[in-house]
Amino acid sequence: MRCFRFVLALLLFTVLCTCELAKKSEPLPLLGTAEKPVQYAEFKEIASLFEQTDTTYVINFWASWCAPCLEELPLLNQLANSGMPLRVITVSLDRKEAGLKRAPEILQTKAPDLPAIILTDPNDASWGKTVDRVWSGSLPTTVIYKGELRYVYRRAFNTYSDLKGAVEPLAQ
Repeated sequence: MRCFRFVLALLLFTVLCTCELAKKSEPLPLLGTAEKPVQYAEFKEIASLFEQTDTTYVINFWASWCAPCLEELPLLNQLANSGMPLRVITVSLDRKEAGLKRAPEILQTKAPDLPAIILTDPNDASWGKTVDRVWSGSLPTTVIYKGELRYVYRRAFNTYSDLKGAVEPLAQ
Protein backbone atom coordinates (compact mmCIF):
# COMPACT_ATOMS: atom_id res chain seq x y z
CA MET A 1 0.00 0.00 0.00
CA ARG A 2 2.88 2.38 0.83
CA CYS A 3 4.43 1.67 -2.54
CA PHE A 4 1.14 2.50 -4.26
CA ARG A 5 0.84 5.82 -2.39
CA PHE A 6 4.46 6.67 -3.18
CA VAL A 7 3.98 5.95 -6.89
CA LEU A 8 0.72 7.92 -6.94
CA ALA A 9 2.38 10.88 -5.19
CA LEU A 10 5.33 10.72 -7.56
CA LEU A 11 3.02 10.61 -10.58
CA LEU A 12 0.99 13.57 -9.31
CA PHE A 13 4.17 15.56 -8.63
CA THR A 14 5.49 14.82 -12.13
CA VAL A 15 2.23 15.88 -13.79
CA LEU A 16 2.07 19.13 -11.80
CA CYS A 17 5.69 19.98 -12.52
CA THR A 18 5.33 19.20 -16.21
CA CYS A 19 2.21 21.37 -16.53
CA GLU A 20 3.93 24.26 -14.80
CA LEU A 21 6.96 24.01 -17.10
CA ALA A 22 4.77 23.97 -20.19
CA LYS A 23 3.13 27.27 -19.20
CA LYS A 24 6.37 29.22 -18.79
CA SER A 25 8.12 30.86 -21.71
CA GLU A 26 11.59 32.28 -22.02
CA PRO A 27 11.82 35.98 -21.20
CA LEU A 28 11.69 38.40 -24.10
CA PRO A 29 15.01 39.78 -25.27
CA LEU A 30 15.67 43.40 -24.38
CA LEU A 31 13.57 45.54 -26.70
CA GLY A 32 14.64 48.98 -27.79
CA THR A 33 12.63 52.00 -28.85
CA ALA A 34 12.20 53.71 -32.19
CA GLU A 35 14.80 56.25 -31.07
CA LYS A 36 17.24 53.64 -29.80
CA PRO A 37 16.71 50.11 -31.17
CA VAL A 38 18.64 47.32 -29.48
CA GLN A 39 21.10 45.66 -31.84
CA TYR A 40 21.76 41.91 -31.81
CA ALA A 41 24.46 40.11 -33.77
CA GLU A 42 22.94 36.61 -33.63
CA PHE A 43 19.40 35.30 -34.05
CA LYS A 44 19.72 33.05 -31.00
CA GLU A 45 19.74 36.24 -28.88
CA ILE A 46 16.20 37.08 -30.01
CA ALA A 47 14.82 33.56 -30.60
CA SER A 48 12.61 33.83 -27.52
CA LEU A 49 10.53 36.43 -29.41
CA PHE A 50 8.92 33.48 -31.16
CA GLU A 51 8.26 31.38 -28.06
CA GLN A 52 5.99 33.60 -25.96
CA THR A 53 2.67 32.38 -24.58
CA ASP A 54 1.24 35.43 -22.82
CA THR A 55 -0.49 37.26 -25.70
CA THR A 56 -0.68 37.67 -29.46
CA TYR A 57 2.59 38.78 -31.05
CA VAL A 58 3.11 40.56 -34.36
CA ILE A 59 6.79 40.40 -35.32
CA ASN A 60 7.65 42.41 -38.42
CA PHE A 61 10.92 41.96 -40.33
CA TRP A 62 11.85 45.01 -42.40
CA ALA A 63 14.83 46.98 -43.74
CA SER A 64 15.50 50.62 -44.54
CA TRP A 65 16.03 49.87 -48.25
CA CYS A 66 12.66 48.06 -48.62
CA ALA A 67 9.99 50.47 -49.92
CA PRO A 68 6.99 48.22 -49.06
CA CYS A 69 8.42 47.82 -45.54
CA LEU A 70 8.50 51.58 -45.06
CA GLU A 71 4.90 51.91 -46.24
CA GLU A 72 3.80 49.20 -43.81
CA LEU A 73 5.44 50.61 -40.65
CA PRO A 74 2.75 53.26 -39.97
CA LEU A 75 0.07 50.56 -40.25
CA LEU A 76 1.89 48.47 -37.65
CA ASN A 77 2.14 51.52 -35.38
CA GLN A 78 -1.60 52.09 -35.78
CA LEU A 79 -2.25 48.43 -34.93
CA ALA A 80 -0.16 48.70 -31.77
CA ASN A 81 -2.30 51.65 -30.66
CA SER A 82 -5.63 50.01 -31.58
CA GLY A 83 -6.39 48.65 -28.13
CA MET A 84 -6.29 45.06 -29.36
CA PRO A 85 -4.59 42.67 -26.91
CA LEU A 86 -1.29 42.18 -28.75
CA ARG A 87 2.35 43.22 -28.94
CA VAL A 88 3.88 44.54 -32.15
CA ILE A 89 7.69 44.37 -32.44
CA THR A 90 9.83 45.47 -35.37
CA VAL A 91 13.02 43.68 -36.38
CA SER A 92 15.22 45.57 -38.82
CA LEU A 93 17.50 43.37 -40.91
CA ASP A 94 19.77 46.25 -41.92
CA ARG A 95 23.44 45.29 -41.79
CA LYS A 96 25.23 48.04 -43.68
CA GLU A 97 26.31 51.15 -41.78
CA ALA A 98 24.00 53.47 -43.74
CA GLY A 99 20.96 51.33 -42.92
CA LEU A 100 21.95 51.01 -39.27
CA LYS A 101 22.05 54.81 -39.05
CA ARG A 102 18.77 55.28 -40.96
CA ALA A 103 16.73 52.71 -39.03
CA PRO A 104 16.13 54.87 -35.91
CA GLU A 105 15.24 57.90 -38.05
CA ILE A 106 12.74 55.86 -40.05
CA LEU A 107 11.19 54.33 -36.95
CA GLN A 108 10.84 57.68 -35.18
CA THR A 109 8.98 59.03 -38.20
CA LYS A 110 6.90 56.03 -39.25
CA ALA A 111 6.50 53.84 -36.13
CA PRO A 112 7.45 55.87 -33.05
CA ASP A 113 5.51 53.70 -30.59
CA LEU A 114 6.91 50.30 -31.53
CA PRO A 115 9.57 48.31 -29.70
CA ALA A 116 12.52 47.90 -32.04
CA ILE A 117 15.36 45.47 -32.64
CA ILE A 118 18.09 45.48 -35.26
CA LEU A 119 19.32 41.99 -36.17
CA THR A 120 22.63 41.92 -38.05
CA ASP A 121 23.05 38.12 -38.18
CA PRO A 122 24.12 37.34 -41.78
CA ASN A 123 23.13 33.65 -41.55
CA ASP A 124 19.50 34.24 -42.45
CA ALA A 125 19.50 31.13 -44.64
CA SER A 126 19.74 29.05 -41.45
CA TRP A 127 17.92 31.11 -38.80
CA GLY A 128 15.18 32.09 -41.26
CA LYS A 129 13.97 28.48 -41.28
CA THR A 130 13.40 28.82 -37.52
CA VAL A 131 11.01 31.69 -38.17
CA ASP A 132 9.30 30.08 -41.16
CA ARG A 133 10.34 26.83 -42.80
CA VAL A 134 9.80 28.24 -46.32
CA TRP A 135 10.93 31.82 -45.79
CA SER A 136 13.37 32.91 -48.48
CA GLY A 137 14.37 36.10 -46.70
CA SER A 138 11.92 38.27 -48.63
CA LEU A 139 10.86 41.51 -46.97
CA PRO A 140 8.64 42.55 -45.45
CA THR A 141 7.74 39.39 -43.57
CA THR A 142 5.37 39.43 -40.62
CA VAL A 143 4.88 36.61 -38.14
CA ILE A 144 1.62 36.72 -36.19
CA TYR A 145 1.29 34.14 -33.46
CA LYS A 146 -0.39 33.23 -30.22
CA GLY A 147 0.87 30.15 -28.44
CA GLU A 148 1.19 27.35 -30.98
CA LEU A 149 -0.94 29.05 -33.67
CA ARG A 150 1.24 30.91 -36.17
CA TYR A 151 0.64 32.78 -39.42
CA VAL A 152 3.48 34.02 -41.61
CA TYR A 153 2.91 36.74 -44.20
CA ARG A 154 5.71 37.06 -46.74
CA ARG A 155 4.28 40.20 -48.24
CA ALA A 156 3.38 43.75 -47.30
CA PHE A 157 0.08 44.75 -45.78
CA ASN A 158 -1.17 47.54 -48.02
CA THR A 159 -4.05 48.74 -45.85
CA TYR A 160 -4.82 48.87 -42.16
CA SER A 161 -7.95 46.75 -42.65
CA ASP A 162 -5.81 44.08 -44.37
CA LEU A 163 -3.42 44.01 -41.41
CA LYS A 164 -6.17 44.11 -38.80
CA GLY A 165 -8.00 41.28 -40.59
CA ALA A 166 -4.88 39.11 -40.43
CA VAL A 167 -4.45 39.72 -36.70
CA GLU A 168 -8.05 39.54 -35.46
CA PRO A 169 -8.38 35.72 -35.41
CA LEU A 170 -5.49 35.52 -32.93
CA ALA A 171 -6.08 38.70 -30.89
CA GLN A 172 -9.14 37.62 -28.98
